[in-house]
Amino acid sequence: MLKQSIRVKDQFGIKHSIQATVDHHFSNTQSHSNVKHITVEGEDIRPSFEMYFQSTLSGKIFKIV
Repeated sequence: MLKQSIRVKDQFGIKHSIQATVDHHFSNTQSHSNVKHITVEGEDIRPSFEMYFQSTLSGKIFKIV
């Protein structure tokens, strides 16, 4: 697993630069399906089926942009 800086947008339209843990295919494909989880304010958030990431701490929903 690798760490990658990516941009996400929350449900209010605010963009954030965060760290994502990705598999080794991400650098070649840049496919969102290769993102294993994102880390926001110390919380590791796994994606839902639709590739949305919902925080259990803040309640925010993030989408990769």
